[in-house]
Amino acid sequence: MRDKSNIMSYQQTLVHILEASVPQLLAQSPEEMQHKTDPSRWSKQEIMGHLVDSAYNNHQRFIRAEAQGNLIFNGYDQVDWVKRNAYQDREWTAIVKLWEASNRHLGHVTASIDPGFLENKTSDHNFHIIGMNRPEGGSLSSLSYLIWDYIFHLEHHLVQLLPNYERILPPFEGTT
Repeated sequence: MRDKSNIMSYQQTLVHILEASVPQLLAQSPEEMQHKTDPSRWSKQEIMGHLVDSAYNNHQRFIRAEAQGNLIFNGYDQVDWVKRNAYQDREWTAIVKLWEASNRHLGHVTASIDPGFLENKTSDHNFHIIGMNRPEGGSLSSLSYLIWDYIFHLEHHLVQLLPNYERILPPFEGTT
């Protein structure tokens, strides 16, 4: 049996975030979540939809990483995805529950990744293009970093959605 102590920390972190945020998210007024402060900016509901899209895109990255032998992944047009998914026209509760289910699944996915591969450092990545905290191109990084960056991104937006939300992850320190 593999040692999953390090991998489980990602799953436990996601579960902790979900347990802390989902009740607060569901308590929010749908009208407040749909309100746009500017027609060119996302509403809080669209930000939540963006988090669903992010979960879907990172799910396929986490799954493909081991099989493809590198950490180079396609990006996606975030604005277009939010528009095409029409999150603004959907029910707030349904979006929150979709996001919750997606992240519970991602927790299980991270727990199934080979620990050696998870921590394997490589310069064969494009995190300097697709990441939120972008390391220098050609620097050494790992799938573990990408998972951490995904969770950091998730919490960045939770702070926008829930002003009293307290981050679980420490601030970015530039390590890959």
